[in-house]
Amino acid sequence: MRILRDPSSSTVEAPARRGGHILVLDSDESLVRTLGAILRHDGYEVLTAVSLYDAIIGLHDQTVDMILSELRADDADGEDTLARARALVPGAVVIVLTRYATFESALRALRAGAYDYLVKPVDVDELRLTVERGLEHARLQRELASHMRELEAAHTQLQGFNSLLQQQVDDATRELRSKVHALDDANAHLRRAQEEHDRFVAMVAHEMRGPLNPIINYAQLAKRPAISREQLEHYTDIIVEHAFRLNRLVDDLQTATRLSTDQFTLHRSECDVAEAVGEVVANFMATVRDRVFTFERPPEAVIAYVDHDRVLQAIRNLIDNAVKYSSEGGAVEASVWRDETRVYMRVRDYGAGIPEAAMAEIFQAFKRLEKRPDVGGTGLGLYITRGIVKEHGGELTVANGSGPERAHGAIFTIALPLHPHPIFETTPAADAN
Repeated sequence: MRILRDPSSSTVEAPARRGGHILVLDSDESLVRTLGAILRHDGYEVLTAVSLYDAIIGLHDQTVDMILSELRADDADGEDTLARARALVPGAVVIVLTRYATFESALRALRAGAYDYLVKPVDVDELRLTVERGLEHARLQRELASHMRELEAAHTQLQGFNSLLQQQVDDATRELRSKVHALDDANAHLRRAQEEHDRFVAMVAHEMRGPLNPIINYAQLAKRPAISREQLEHYTDIIVEHAFRLNRLVDDLQTATRLSTDQFTLHRSECDVAEAVGEVVANFMATVRDRVFTFERPPEAVIAYVDHDRVLQAIRNLIDNAVKYSSEGGAVEASVWRDETRVYMRVRDYGAGIPEAAMAEIFQAFKRLEKRPDVGGTGLGLYITRGIVKEHGGELTVANGSGPERAHGAIFTIALPLHPHPIFETTPAADAN
């Protein structure tokens, strides 16, 4: 096979060096050598082969950017050779070498995956231009592929950023929603607290007016010049009684405030609990004439390491509560006993008792079981009593009495440890009998 023009006679000057690796594969050995020489002269790296086997051997340790391969019109084997050569170098640009420049040959070349084709005998100028365009096409394809990879990487990174941003937005939204809910709850709590505070202030004002009015009225009566000594003593007794009542109210408010702010402290000392409870019962006997009081205790002293004044306050609250919620002429029973580790104090009345559903609520601050005009109080008594017992490491329990009668009453039991630092276990209070 001959070349139409010699390289030295070409009007197109060959560049000194060109980039690109080219495989020339054709069964015509002279054509392969000639094309190889021309392309090497133009500065390309050229691998030549006259069979597919030679091409496979040559491509073992290198790759190429372009393949110049024959496509014979009289034999389908050329297509096979071309397809297998392309399989060896998937990214290479293929230029077909064919004997006849016909539409059918061009169509066959394109179907075989070729970029372009050259007709034998090969024109040198056309060879150079076709090779140059093909390698430029390959370069542009590589750049396009590289840009596509960069775009895909950027797209992937952008998706990651978007996902991260969306996650951050979702997290911030959830956190904000949670804070809004928390703020709503806090506002609702504040509203309830404000309403409770308003009710409390109104209740305290009402409760203080109760003892203050008699004090003022009887103090004015005591100033009259014509009253007898007996009347003066009677008025004075009433003033003192209501002054003590006012003092207890102030003391309850102060105690409740200290309990709610964790500023409540005890002053423990050895105390005969039975004697202390007996004093409280005796005071009620002397001042409350329309109840029947009974008190049971062991003959010996019941010594415990407790805050004497606070124990008196707790028992006084329970007995006062029993007086308020029992009927006129009813019995109020108090008892004291002990076991190996604890001292027990029980107060029972024979009123209407406490509904089971309300037993957990009666120890809340400002909670009153019944709002009756004839029953005064701030609703702090049981709250304070439970706080005092808890600070002692003890237990306060409540139950209704048993029996067929309607007025079976309520039973409150205090259990306090005998010693200041016991290992206290919550168990049912021991039987007083």
